[in-house]
Amino acid sequence: MKMNNKLLTLVTLLAFNITGCSDYLEETNPSEVTTEFLYTTEAGLKNAVTGLYALERDQVDDSESTYFALIQGDGGTDIDFIRAAVSSNVARYRLDVDLAGEAAIRSWWRKWYTIIERTNSIITYGSAADIPQESKALFLREAYVHRANAYFWLIRKYDNIWLNTEPTTYENVSNREYGVATIEEVYDLIISDLDLAISYYGNDWSAIAGQFGLGAALFLRTNVALWQGDWATAGDLAERIINEGTYALVEPSDIFTKDGRNSSRETIYALQLDEFAIGGGNAHRFPLTFTTQYRKVPGMVNVAEFGGYGWGRISPNEYLLSLYNPDFDKRWDAWFQHYYTYNDQSYDFSSLPYKLGDTLVANQNSSLTPSNFYANACVSVKKYFDFQKDPEVRISYNNVIMYRFAEVYLMAAEAFFKDGQTDKAVYYFNLLRLNRIRPGAPGRVKFTITTNDILEEYARELAFEGRRWFILKRFGVLVDRVRLYGGQSSFRGIPSPSPDYYSARTNIQDYHVRWPIPQSELDAMGGIFPQNEGYVQ
Repeated sequence: MKMNNKLLTLVTLLAFNITGCSDYLEETNPSEVTTEFLYTTEAGLKNAVTGLYALERDQVDDSESTYFALIQGDGGTDIDFIRAAVSSNVARYRLDVDLAGEAAIRSWWRKWYTIIERTNSIITYGSAADIPQESKALFLREAYVHRANAYFWLIRKYDNIWLNTEPTTYENVSNREYGVATIEEVYDLIISDLDLAISYYGNDWSAIAGQFGLGAALFLRTNVALWQGDWATAGDLAERIINEGTYALVEPSDIFTKDGRNSSRETIYALQLDEFAIGGGNAHRFPLTFTTQYRKVPGMVNVAEFGGYGWGRISPNEYLLSLYNPDFDKRWDAWFQHYYTYNDQSYDFSSLPYKLGDTLVANQNSSLTPSNFYANACVSVKKYFDFQKDPEVRISYNNVIMYRFAEVYLMAAEAFFKDGQTDKAVYYFNLLRLNRIRPGAPGRVKFTITTNDILEEYARELAFEGRRWFILKRFGVLVDRVRLYGGQSSFRGIPSPSPDYYSARTNIQDYHVRWPIPQSELDAMGGIFPQNEGYVQ
């Protein structure tokens, strides 16, 4: 079908005004813009690739980081509790809302297709550029990873997508035909792009912080193989990262670092948001989103130790916390703030049954009751604490880890387990646990593992890193697990003050294993591209 005038305007703007290249396109008339500088010179290609990272980061700093937090916060899974905001309609699978009109669902679709549009131009024109092949490979390999990453995200989240590898030009912008690509076609392109990128990296494991390197390309390729059920390839690639790469497991307390850069040896790829770093500087609100509002309790003030200023929007639910052994699992204290103590030295405690330094307890303080406990004293996620900012500051420049070495051990365990090589599966599973759990813990070392063991270890390790929804879908248990554990019905014996907090359990339907196509995009494509089954047509 033909693209209508509305989409013509949108794509024209997209093709020539994407973030990251505006500095280089100074012509006042878009019809006169050429690709001469941007895609045919080394300087132009370098800046075009740099622009891809800007595009990926841009979504992080929307007004309240809500769209990105929906994913990083594992919204709509079995381990999250989204109290408010953060696209809660989507996370709760609300049946009385047309989810195809939700801004978060539209934002993610547009983000990835914007990146795809740019990578199509870099790959097409860059491949033909008259520059040395060695230099060309440096730019193309990153562009291939970006395009593969974008399509990989889209195909897992929406299932039915449009596949395109051609740059948008004035010659084709009004003649595009849209149709649903087969899953096989999409994965063929993803695999081809990643394999090309990996070949261009060779054995070069070096990587600039905030940019894709060989480790990131292999990490993605391993994940793709798991989704394809190609267990042998997934196992081989995971072992290559473990045995040949420059990464290492470190102490849980040293991964999400207090300097905010999150650049330990476990980091394979992180969004570079540090305002002092080259290519960084996108402020976000993750510390607020994942930190409770303890300041609202009389006798409390914001301090870095408890996460600073918080909104209390996303917390771990009781099911997730039940998976840890508090006495032995290092992640329990390293990654979660479980309790808060009265810390306002100017507050008068003289007539109260509690004093400075005592732990907040529901009902002990007339201002901390079951009705507001979930907002003011729930568990906070220390993975996003910002120890560099003043506790009252409401933005952060912490880098955000996207791919982490620990996940490679779990991908290896999953691959070998599903391939019937249980000894190797147990081996890699235990290597991670030996690092994360102190000696003396019951069951620290496993002699056999099950599918549920792998699912639970994924939860312990990767909670609130944007992985859980995809993992549950890959294992085919998303709907079942959300029905069992989604949201929060009770915490520390305190019943949820609102049924909305656990409504995902009854709302979720079989068709929710995929997002709807954004209605605005269906309209822009002429209304013929089909909506996903189950959603309003």
